[in-house]
Amino acid sequence: EDRGDTEGGEKQGDKWGGQEREEPVGIEVEGALAAAAAEGLRTVDLGLMLGDTTFRSELLKAAARLEAEAATSARGGDVHAHVISGSHLAPHAMPRPRPLSGALPSPPRLRLPSLAFFHNECMVAARPAVLTHVIEDWPARSTRPWSDLEYLKAVAGLRTVPVEFGSHYLDDAFDERLMGFRCFLEDHIERPPPPAGEPRGYLAQHQLFEQCPRLRADFLVPDYCLLTLDDDDEEEEEEDGEASAKRGVQMNAWFGPGGTLSPLHFDRYHNLLAQVVGSKYVRLYSPDQSSSLYPHESGPHKVSSRIVDPDQADPSEFPRFGAAPYVDLVLGEGEVLYIPPRWWHFVESREVSFSISFWWG
Repeated sequence: EDRGDTEGGEKQGDKWGGQEREEPVGIEVEGALAAAAAEGLRTVDLGLMLGDTTFRSELLKAAARLEAEAATSARGGDVHAHVISGSHLAPHAMPRPRPLSGALPSPPRLRLPSLAFFHNECMVAARPAVLTHVIEDWPARSTRPWSDLEYLKAVAGLRTVPVEFGSHYLDDAFDERLMGFRCFLEDHIERPPPPAGEPRGYLAQHQLFEQCPRLRADFLVPDYCLLTLDDDDEEEEEEDGEASAKRGVQMNAWFGPGGTLSPLHFDRYHNLLAQVVGSKYVRLYSPDQSSSLYPHESGPHKVSSRIVDPDQADPSEFPRFGAAPYVDLVLGEGEVLYIPPRWWHFVESREVSFSISFWWG
C-alpha cells in the first residue's frame, strides 16, 4: 500500500491569485513512481527471503535504493528523517492471562551479569535466568521505540514479510502468507485480537533484521552471545574476533497480538529471548523430563511435544505429563530470558509482543 502522502508530506504547489494551486499531474507522477518502487521492493524481498545468499549484498543495496525512492516520491522528504509520533500501540491485553502455577522456584533474576558469571552460572550450569538492564539502552527501547507503530511503518512499512495464520504451527489449519509489513501492523497489531480459538496473524521466527538493516540498527547483539562451551570455538573466536563471532548468531523476530504462542518444544542452541515490547508467559521443563513430555517420534517436529497446550493435556493420553515438574514466569518488557539448549519451553504472548531471539552455539 502507498499511504506515504498522509504521513507528514506537504502538498506541492505555488501561489496563483493569492491561493495555492495544486498540481495534480505532478502528484500522479510521484504516486506512480512510489508505486513502482514499492513493487520493485516486493520483488527484492522475495529474493532475500526465498533465494540463496549469492546476491544478498546486491539485493540489500537495491532494497535501500528502492526504499529511498518510494519514500521520497511519496512524501517528498528524506527517507531517514523519521518522526517519533509518541502514540504507542494499545496493549490489547488478553482478558484472562495464563496464571503462574509452577511448583519449582522461579529462575534467578540477574542484573547485567558479567560475562564470566553468566558463562559459569548459566551456560555451564545449564540454568535458565532472567537478565535485567541488558537492553535498556537499545534505540528500540528508547530513541526509536518499536512500541511506536508509526515509526515501524516509516522504516519497514513497504517491506514484504511472511505471516503465520492458525492457532500455532502444529495446527492442521496452519497457513503462511506473504503480506506487506504495514498491512500486518494495521490488520493484526493495531486491531484487538480475535476471540480465543480463532486464527490470528503472527510474524514468527523470521530473520527480519537481515532483510531490514534499518531495524537491525535499533539493537545490539548481547555480548553473552560471544561465549561458548567448546574450547575449539573459543580458539576460533580469538583468531576471528568479536565481529566474526557475532555474525554466527541467528536473530529471529517474533511479533504478534496477545494469544499468539509457540507450542512446547526445545531448541538445540543457547537462546536469549529479548522482550522489546509487551510481555510473555513462559513455561520451562528441564531436558531430563523429555520422556514425560511426549515428543513427536519422527519427522520435522521431533523437537516439539505432542502436547500443544500444557494446561489442556489429556491425562488418559499423556499419563506421565502431569507429574513433570516445571517452572513458569512472566517475561516482562525490557527483560531477557536465557534458555539453555534442549530445555523445553512453551511461550504465549500476554498482549501485543515484539521479541528477538538470539540463537548461538
